[in-house]
Amino acid sequence: VGNRPEKRGRGAAFWQPRDQAVGQSYSPNGQAVRRWSSQHGDTCAVMVTIRSLAGELLLGPEKILRASLVAQLKARIRATRPGVGVKLLAGTRELADSDALADSPQGAEDPLDLSAILEKTFSVVAWGEATYGGQVPPDAQSGVLKLFSSTGAFAVIKEGGAVCAWGHPAYGGDVGGAAPHLLGGVETICAGKNAFVALKSDGSIVPWGNARFGGKLSGAASHRLKEAVVSVEASGEAFAALTKSGMVVTWGAGVFGGDSTALSCELASGVVSVHSTKSAFAALKESGQVVTWGHPGHGGDSRAVAPQLAGGIKTVYNNTTAFAALTHHGAVVTWGNRECGGDMGSVASQLTGNVVTIFSSAAAFSAVKESGSVVTWGRPGEPSIASELLAHGGCCAKTTGNAVALVLDGGCVVTRGEAWSGGDSSRVASQLAGGVTSIESTAGAFAALKENGSVVAWGRSQLGGDSGACAEALSVGGVALRSTQSAFAALKDVNQRVL
Repeated sequence: VGNRPEKRGRGAAFWQPRDQAVGQSYSPNGQAVRRWSSQHGDTCAVMVTIRSLAGELLLGPEKILRASLVAQLKARIRATRPGVGVKLLAGTRELADSDALADSPQGAEDPLDLSAILEKTFSVVAWGEATYGGQVPPDAQSGVLKLFSSTGAFAVIKEGGAVCAWGHPAYGGDVGGAAPHLLGGVETICAGKNAFVALKSDGSIVPWGNARFGGKLSGAASHRLKEAVVSVEASGEAFAALTKSGMVVTWGAGVFGGDSTALSCELASGVVSVHSTKSAFAALKESGQVVTWGHPGHGGDSRAVAPQLAGGIKTVYNNTTAFAALTHHGAVVTWGNRECGGDMGSVASQLTGNVVTIFSSAAAFSAVKESGSVVTWGRPGEPSIASELLAHGGCCAKTTGNAVALVLDGGCVVTRGEAWSGGDSSRVASQLAGGVTSIESTAGAFAALKENGSVVAWGRSQLGGDSGACAEALSVGGVALRSTQSAFAALKDVNQRVL
């Protein structure tokens, strides 16, 4: 029957002639594809034209072998546009890298017109302790869309939704057996302390990392996840997935919220959002009710305020060990670690109404009222200062070495606390005098991202405080920062150059 089309599955729009196939080749992601002989000359070529959605001519018109893969066409477009990712469409259907031009439904003599969606991509620069992510693998050095971090590893989403991870395997630095499921289609990643969970465009999830702490779905969780997931939230060592119907499914360390069996009825439907401290969860339902579970002292036990959480809650906020809920009438309800904001104490009378939003540091809350005034409660000293600063539009970070960095008006950084852990920033004081937009910390160092795209690091050198080895790469183009316990990573615009 020669070149008659052969359908591949029900409703398939793409086909391959069978009589010219002479073997297999492999796409960049390892998938097998049909390889075509070029011995028939022009009969094995097709006229290809690729334009952007705006109509810009990106490639062609040009005769290209029908054996060519979509991945090869993308590579040619990228080569002329560094830092740009490409999606190719035939009509409205996105083509996979492993698709061959021979898959096209057009006849052998018909031209092939494709559309391209161009998206910005980035490179990653890392420094600090290599074991915990301070050395970037080749796969993460280009074509990156998003950057994430656990306590000891980094993960990126690349063009096409593929995932690359590096760092300590016990913290998710090795995708292991999850690799075949992370070749594409990933839209976002939820990072826990010891594991990651990827959420794919089809609503499926893929966990990896420390199995005890959420890196592997439990049997019960796998059984319950029969529908699309819309979001995933992490406590320190457990995860909670929210499905399309409003059901919550949990797994990981039970004491940190990985076991919600006792609340299975309350969490079976109607949940609109899930929030977490480092070891507990709080689910907000359509009815305005809040359901909590996990470590009792860190927000998992809300029985003391159960009547206030039975309905009328607008949203939920959290810090490391306490929750604060805001009602539709502007009142605040708190629970969890009393010292860190779980108890409003002497300011309770100021939080019975007219609150519009709440900010938090690691151990304190600050409520902004309709009048613009700010009310703060929680651990006094640096945590409260940091919380108030956030309420006024600033940002802050704290290392476990008891040093604090505050970003004040104009992007000026002020540091306090243990000198060797970043409390002393005199070495880089001139670079921190203004223009800082965000800040990250490891266990003993800080890194600040500036408006001009440069990155400044200080603190213990082995924990990322010395970025000298990649100083030139960090002098321009930075767009985001992430950190593990002893390494930093910066997302970098490859088109920004040192002048």
